[in-house]
Amino acid sequence: MVTDREPWLQLDLRERVEVTAVSTQGRANSEDWVSRYMLLYSDTGQAWKQYRQEDGVG
Repeated sequence: MVTDREPWLQLDLRERVEVTAVSTQGRANSEDWVSRYMLLYSDTGQAWKQYRQEDGVG
């Protein structure tokens, strides 16, 4: 079994919007799930900034 240890997902929301939540879920009938992830954002798709929660977690 091949496992990608650094998978990524990129979304183009087409315009500037406020994202208020991100939710993930595992795959049904499988032991595949996300235990942690990093969230980055960009206006240009070129320069990315890491999102950090105000309490310093994330």
